[in-house]
Amino acid sequence: MQNLKPDNKCETTTRAIRQKLVEGIKDYCEKYNFKDVVLGLSGGLDSALVLALACEALGANHVHPMMLKTKYTSKQSIDLATQATQLNKTDFTEIDIQPIVDSYLKTLPFTPKNPVTEQNLQARTRGVILMAYANDNGWLLLACGNKSEAAMGYCTLYGDVCGGLSPIGDVFKTDVYALAELYNQEGKIFVPQGIIDRPPSAELAHGQKDTDSLPPYSVLDKILKHYIYGHLPVPKEQAEEIAIIRNRYHAMAFKRAQIPGAIRVYE
Repeated sequence: MQNLKPDNKCETTTRAIRQKLVEGIKDYCEKYNFKDVVLGLSGGLDSALVLALACEALGANHVHPMMLKTKYTSKQSIDLATQATQLNKTDFTEIDIQPIVDSYLKTLPFTPKNPVTEQNLQARTRGVILMAYANDNGWLLLACGNKSEAAMGYCTLYGDVCGGLSPIGDVFKTDVYALAELYNQEGKIFVPQGIIDRPPSAELAHGQKDTDSLPPYSVLDKILKHYIYGHLPVPKEQAEEIAIIRNRYHAMAFKRAQIPGAIRVYE
């Protein structure tokens, strides 16, 4: 199957993207002899979509989602993550990692001044636990980040980007929404509507939203697609915003170089 152009938003292309992702997960696991996969399930859209894709590719019995909660994890996230596993008929492991995060903070010979320090400790603690499960069971850990986040460096090295494969690492966030809606339209493997409708958040701090650090994905993706691929025009009045996004894109190249390989979707 040929790679797709990122400016075609029709349902046919959304189906083609899903087919590439499902086949990519299946082929990767067969090539490297993995029968099962594990992933961190946050109650957010990206991990819920990766759960659905993995279940379609490998079967629900071979997919093992884990909710690694902290004091910042909302009840809504736990409820939605639980609902996603029930709809997809997978097992579900829930662990409170806050005591581990607290122990890290107490062990540090300094008091963190930058709030990102504590936030990254949470993400990296999740990575440690997920890798332990992957190692002990011979499973493949799937990273759940999307292309929009990776482009802006909105991810934690050795944390949420841990894993051997990043299934949606070449999928823009706006296409993540389209893929989730497609699953629900078909009524086969579900992404809870509550996950699709809620504002995206990393939940590493109280009241945190993706839009605190990023432009709305509808704006960001259009600019990224134009800058990376040159397919989509953007208004001249957005020149300042384009420059900010372009500069951040280049500044975050060191992160993208360390993210697990993604299933190639776009040209």
